[in-house]
Amino acid sequence: MKTKHHYAAILEEARALQEQRRFDEVRVMYDALVADPDNHLLGTPTAIGLPRRLHAAMLRLAKAEGDPLKRIGYQFNLVPPPAMTEKYGRFDAAERKALAAASREAVPRVIHQIWIGPNEPPASTVAWAEHAAAHGYEYRLWREGELSEAGFDGDPVFAGMLEDGDYPGAVDVARYAILEEFGGIYLDCDWYPARRDVSFHDFLPLVGLSALAEDVPRNTSAGSLLLTNSFIAAPPRHLVFRRTLEALPHLREAMPGAPAWWSTGPLIFTVVSRGGPVSIPDASFVAASVARGTPHEEVKALCKAADENEAGLLLAWKSW
Repeated sequence: MKTKHHYAAILEEARALQEQRRFDEVRVMYDALVADPDNHLLGTPTAIGLPRRLHAAMLRLAKAEGDPLKRIGYQFNLVPPPAMTEKYGRFDAAERKALAAASREAVPRVIHQIWIGPNEPPASTVAWAEHAAAHGYEYRLWREGELSEAGFDGDPVFAGMLEDGDYPGAVDVARYAILEEFGGIYLDCDWYPARRDVSFHDFLPLVGLSALAEDVPRNTSAGSLLLTNSFIAAPPRHLVFRRTLEALPHLREAMPGAPAWWSTGPLIFTVVSRGGPVSIPDASFVAASVARGTPHEEVKALCKAADENEAGLLLAWKSW
């Protein structure tokens, strides 16, 4: 009887052959997996019917071969079938009026970040606290204690992901709950303030819902634009967050084992958000991106240059 371990071994063998640039042999292996009636063990089907893990492997092959057309096609369709999420982005006439009204409501000047797990919060949290104080914003760092005190740990999806050690997924859930309750600006902890002289109100209208756009288009049920959920600004009680939170348990059940960005992250956030108005920051809002583990002193030097060059506000940096 075939098992997940059986297929995992095949994918590992194919990856080894790919590293040796034996691409023809890898394609033969993948063709056999496509035809295998038990390939559902490789994950939830994607938009083109491939099991997710096989689809991802074929994308890696296209990248290794330098085939831009296949790479773009596999990237675009590396999502669950759009019909699985489409209903969550539908709003009736009254709800659409509420979404339009919310687009005229002010975003509270409070910056939220979340850090859960045993490790100490990264340097970015200190930098954002200082930035907030300098520009008249409140700053709140949410850890397990603060989330529990506010009652957010009662969400079954959050609790389940926390129990499984899926911290990114748990943080996805928590950010929606925080923004639904309090509104404000949510930032992942791998953003660092690139500028000291300006802040969010210098780049954004700070009314309604704002989110960044991903560089790679995806085949969602709401078009090809994928929004990130790593930066979100919104007024409190925005309908997008309540709808998203309601969708999460159903998606986790429908897509067991799926990555967080499918079931709790950018995909469902995009589908729901595109049911109403969304403001997208300009293309230069992100000033730069640096390699993981870049020394803090180098990051500070880049921020000094961003000030001098009047660059964007955010710098992407994983210090951990």
